[in-house]
Order: sequence, then C-alpha cells, then structure tokens
Amino acid sequence: MSYRPNPKRGRRTLVLMGALIFAAEIAAGFLIDRAPLKIRFPQLAKIIDSLRQLEPSKKILFFGSSRFGNAVSAEAVTQVLHESKVADGITVFNAQIPASDPLVMEFETDKLLAAGIRPSMVVVEILPEVLTRRTLWLTHHLGRQFRWFDVWNSLPDAYLAGSLSQALATRFNAVYMFRSEFQRWALDALKLPLESSNLGDENARKQARRAQTADPEVLLRGAKFGGKNVRGYEIGGLNARALIRMIERYSNLGTTIVFIAPPVSSPYRAAYGSPVDTAYLAYMQRLGKTYGTYFFDYRHRLADHQFWNPYYTNTDGKLHFSRLLAREVIVPLIAAGKEGMRSRAVPSSDNPSKPAIEIRTPPDNGTRRGG
Repeated sequence: MSYRPNPKRGRRTLVLMGALIFAAEIAAGFLIDRAPLKIRFPQLAKIIDSLRQLEPSKKILFFGSSRFGNAVSAEAVTQVLHESKVADGITVFNAQIPASDPLVMEFETDKLLAAGIRPSMVVVEILPEVLTRRTLWLTHHLGRQFRWFDVWNSLPDAYLAGSLSQALATRFNAVYMFRSEFQRWALDALKLPLESSNLGDENARKQARRAQTADPEVLLRGAKFGGKNVRGYEIGGLNARALIRMIERYSNLGTTIVFIAPPVSSPYRAAYGSPVDTAYLAYMQRLGKTYGTYFFDYRHRLADHQFWNPYYTNTDGKLHFSRLLAREVIVPLIAAGKEGMRSRAVPSSDNPSKPAIEIRTPPDNGTRRGG
C-alpha cells in the first residue's frame, strides 16, 4: 500500500504539538515561582540562614549591592561600637546582595520579617541610579525573585530598560531560561551532589585586586559608565515604589531607617551632573520629611587611591569608610536612642565644605524626622 500524505492531519498534529509546548512553558513559569528560595535566590537564602544562627540581639543590617559588599566591613563597624561603648546587645550584619536595589531590598525585607528577623536599624545603600525609572538590574530580578504578577507589572519598565524580550522569555521560554534552577531543584530532590567549579583561584584573584589601587585609566572609564547609568534621569517606576513600601514596613515596626550614599571615585561621581544630583538630593530630603528617615551622602568621602575600580573600594577604603560610617552615623544614632532621641548633632564631615547633619527630636506622634 502506498503512503498517502494527509495535509489536514499534519496541520492538526503541528498545532497540537505547538499548543502542548506552549502550555508546558507556561506551566514551567508557574512551577519556577514555587521553587524554594535556596534554588531560585540562593544568596538571600544564605543570608537568612546566617541570621537565624545569630544569638537574639538588636540587629543592625546593611542592605545594598556589591558596592556595600566592597565598602562595608561589619567587623570594623562592630569594633568602633565597642570602642564607643555602645555595642552591648547589638549585632552588625552586612546583608548585601549583588545587583541589589530597592526591588531586591523590599523582597529581602519580606523574607526576613517572615523568618522572624526584625532589625532595630537598617542602613540602606542608595545612589541616584537605583531610583531611576530605567531599572538597571531588571534582568537579575527577572531571574531571581520576579513571579508572574511581578513580570506583568514590570513590562513598561522592562521596555524602558531594554529588557522586554527577556521579561517575556522568562514566562514563555521558562524551561530554557531556568534550566540551571530546574537542574539544581531536581538534584536537590534526589539528594544528589551538584558539581561546582573550583572558585578558589578566582576568589584569590579578586581579593588581590581589592587590595590594589585602581589604575587612573580604569577610574576615568567610570565617567562614561556613570553617565550611562543616569541618562534620561527620572525618579520613579518600580524601584521608587518598592522603596516607599519598604520604608512603610520598617516605620510601622519602629525600625530606624538610615540611607547612605556610599563612596564612589571622582570620575564616576562627576558623571552624575548637577541636574541628577539636584533631583536626587531633593527626593531624599522629601523622604526624610515625610517618613522620618535619615540620609547621609558619603560619595565624596574617599580619595581615588582608595578604590580598585570606579565604584568599588579597595581594602584600605573599605576599612576607612566602615570606621567613618560607624563613628559619624551609627554611634550617634544609637547614643541618641539611649538618651530618648533628644536632639543630637552628628559629627561634622572631614570636608569643611560639608556641614554637620542634625538628627532632630521626633514629634509626639512618634513619627521620626531626619535630614
């Protein structure tokens, strides 16, 4: 019997297979949203596990990106607290996450509070570029914490950030986009070891670079990179909304909220320009008046020889900044709290052109005020 092709059946089969593949991708998108935190967002899972192991105490948590990872030493901050005799019952922990902005910090806050971890003070990294509508690290968020609802809400911002195709791919090509996560999840369920590459040599190289001073040409490239991060600058979008929600959650808990603009090299700092700086500083001042948050601008406080790239401090810069931050901000805030939050002035800046910042007495209704 000779074979007789059936075009109608072939088309029907093709459509059916396409529908099955599409349905499988949609199902995979919903499935990855239910993945354990240690699979989908392992960095945050490690932070929560580490904090759970600490003894109950008042916790000062540092929230930020890898900039805070390079610039803040929890050990150095703790040492200054001991020297100032205000460290009793206080634990300092750097909860930084690479590519972290208010979107990540809000998600981190939700998970920490759900785990029963309530800090008495949060020190939050904030720079102009993380408040812009053009979300810089949206591609990271799509992979680590965004669920279906988050992706849908992020589509306008994804378009502005040039990440619209990736946003759609995480939902309609989920099997490919999350292949590593699905592999880890399966191996974890089967109790099989996951082979990992030896990162010892790479970590050693990173540590060596962090101890060095950046080449002047490397720092100068920061001007181009910094300018790119704030082009078409407009405060708003996903990050600005996430920041307000995070502030409101901590304010309701009575947590002291301190915003810090961390040090950056002079070429990177110059790239912001006056219009960006004006909008950024005015916004931070409004947050202080509305929610009683505190803001301290440390972008200028380190010399260029204390960086190993345009926005990462080297070992010397990390120690110097950590001690400055502890001595000028954290110790006075803790001491003011012990004295009933009476008006207390923060020590003046190293830079004579920068005035001291005053911590004001909160009004009777309990709302904090800060500058």
